[in-house]
Amino acid sequence: MIIKTTYIKRMRTGETQTIATRVIKCLKPFDLPTLMLHDLNSRLESSTNLLSQVLVKYQHTDKTKALKLADEVRDDSFMAFRKSLASVALRRDPEKAARANRLLDLIRQHGWDIHKMNYADESSHLTDLLQTIANSPEFSDDIAFVKHNDHLEELKLGQDQFETILLDRSQVTANELEANGGDAAKQVKEDCMMLFQAIDSLYAISKKPEYLQMANQINEIVDAQIQVIRARITRNSDKEEDEVKE
Repeated sequence: MIIKTTYIKRMRTGETQTIATRVIKCLKPFDLPTLMLHDLNSRLESSTNLLSQVLVKYQHTDKTKALKLADEVRDDSFMAFRKSLASVALRRDPEKAARANRLLDLIRQHGWDIHKMNYADESSHLTDLLQTIANSPEFSDDIAFVKHNDHLEELKLGQDQFETILLDRSQVTANELEANGGDAAKQVKEDCMMLFQAIDSLYAISKKPEYLQMANQINEIVDAQIQVIRARITRNSDKEEDEVKE
């Protein structure tokens, strides 16, 4: 086949919905009725819509609200930390001002508006910022000198609480999706395979460039998802090894 399908069966429910949605989107520019793919594409759209409804159903409202509140808390902690340092930077004490400005420059390097980022980016940037301070005797000394240890601890706590709630929600959602969305995901996988096989067969018969263009675009989508699946498999394997060692 000209389309890669090796990892399709190993996709989880959420991964299946992601790849199917992207495939449907990439096929929109093509004249599917003329290319004899309209019915198969419509079938994939229907099963993917059904799977999406399952995904929405198992997004826990209470945990989503808790995550939103936790994000607001860490946003407030970050803003309090940044604004307080900006205030110290205006002090007449030249050493306090210099140390506060050095810390503000560090914040700029990691993102002045971290609180406006999406969940994943904010977590990444905040974690890097906190680790940089923790690993640097100079920055840690600056924090102590301008008396911002409490601000820093509040920011750490806010970040830790957010990550704890996020992990809990992700685990619960993933387990329920696999238990309740398996049939819907199976149908999407089958519809994907039927569409891919049709593209492959029609290209073999007609050699029309449109089919090869489709295949190339779909392969790019599949390749990107393969990296996600391989990373997940590796994480699960490492976790199992750790559990055995314990």
